[in-house]
Amino acid sequence: AESLNNLAQTLRYQGKYDEAKPLQERALRIREEMLGPNHPDVAQSLNNLAGLLENQGKYDEAKPLCERALKIREEMLGPSQQNV
Repeated sequence: AESLNNLAQTLRYQGKYDEAKPLQERALRIREEMLGPNHPDVAQSLNNLAGLLENQGKYDEAKPLCERALKIREEMLGPSQQNV
């Protein structure tokens, strides 16, 4: 999932959003299956996918992903931890 995530991020930075999205979604699915739905790495994948959607102006799609990532981080790391 890490390599998929890295490739997706590279494509995102190049503006190749249509190529990046399925890779980011695949990385998220792998992390959810391997680590469970509430792992901090899942939160990172959610944030990355949300960022991709934000780059495309798809704010309504990005918002629930950001909210889910925040909830995971707060529950796993505590609300005052710097990565929240």
